[in-house]
Amino acid sequence: MKKRLISLLMVFTMVTALLTGCGGKTDNTGSGGSDSGKNPSKSSEEKTVVKWLASRPVDGAIDLTMREIAKQYSEEHGGNWELQVETTADRPSYLQKLKTLIAGNNMPDIIDIDADPYCKELVDAGMLVDVKSFLKDEGKYDDFYPIALKYQEFTDGSMYTLPLEYHVEMIWYNKEIFAANKVEVPKTVDEWLDVCAKLKANGITPISVDGVDRWPVQRYLAMLPFRDTGNDYIINLRDGKASMGDETGMKSIKFLQQMGQYFNEGFAATDYATAQSLFLDGKSAMYYIGDWEQAAMLEQYEAGKVDYFYLPTTPDGKTGANEFCVNSGIGMAFNTKTFDEKTKDFILYVIDNYGKIYAGRQQMSPIKTELPKDIKFTDLYLRIQKDMNNTGEHFLKPWDTYLDSGTNAIMQDNMLLVASGDMSAEDFIKLVDDSIAVNKQ
Repeated sequence: MKKRLISLLMVFTMVTALLTGCGGKTDNTGSGGSDSGKNPSKSSEEKTVVKWLASRPVDGAIDLTMREIAKQYSEEHGGNWELQVETTADRPSYLQKLKTLIAGNNMPDIIDIDADPYCKELVDAGMLVDVKSFLKDEGKYDDFYPIALKYQEFTDGSMYTLPLEYHVEMIWYNKEIFAANKVEVPKTVDEWLDVCAKLKANGITPISVDGVDRWPVQRYLAMLPFRDTGNDYIINLRDGKASMGDETGMKSIKFLQQMGQYFNEGFAATDYATAQSLFLDGKSAMYYIGDWEQAAMLEQYEAGKVDYFYLPTTPDGKTGANEFCVNSGIGMAFNTKTFDEKTKDFILYVIDNYGKIYAGRQQMSPIKTELPKDIKFTDLYLRIQKDMNNTGEHFLKPWDTYLDSGTNAIMQDNMLLVASGDMSAEDFIKLVDDSIAVNKQ
């Protein structure tokens, strides 16, 4: 990380390009700089443009909500304010674009980023606003659900990203397949493995999984360590204080090997849409995904064909039945050089208005809000919302937010081979441990 940070700082020192393209805030006054005045409104001859490099699906709930709020805010400010959004939903492409802009001294006013090692590099370089301090200074910190903010934190408790979403992840299951094969919803991991074994013996594909995007398979690798240690194991692994070959790591590998037997055939080449279709078409019995897909599940849920359960427990585990993967997704971060009073005013406006509008799209808001009374919410939505309000203090934080990008790529590529039985545990352990050792230097 030190090498990458030094390289990043050298680029910042050498590059003197003007803010162009996706770069920082602009106006049409010809002044060439950001207006840092206290009045967020501008005269008819001036227009503030705030640039957001986003990694969200176009016309998705977040995209639509933010555009609606920005339009409303602009109208209230005489049309002299604009949120300019450039979206790249594909994460690898997005990160490549973001890194290129930053290396060229063209960091946008607002970016999307996880609280991961690359984000920490930007923080160490003084490029990102301290969001925790901002929220507390403005009296907005308690407007958010605690876990939604906790998810955005680094392990030292600092926070530089603002959540725009809030999710739980669960295992959806086909009730008809379960009933026909006389299996019950599992409460423990051992029971879950027994259910999978029985289904497979009866010729049923137990689980469909998206291997192309990697992260759904990585969740399975993370499940037992979370049950046994919370997030302590992955933090220690990242820091070189634990090995993938430790007792906890070996349990996670063995579990992935066991579950891999029950994934759909060719899972490594199965994409998101195909994995979901296999489940909804009744070709697999279970499918791990988050509440963001409740719209896809709704018709069959209301027809009594599908339901869900959360991550089963382990004996003497650190985490309980009401603790599983709860996340607030990729966060929104702000450029310290352009975070002036006008941008602050807009973000405060977002916080005041986002929750109700976002919830009105049948989404779980990270900001506490009363549900709009003119919207009829589904029973599924209300049930999941109740679940979220009753979660414990521990939550499974995805491993890709902890690991450096090189190690994460090695883990994600090779865990597919582990799950399919084409790589030994010993080889996998060496690859992961060696990568962590190299990237810590």
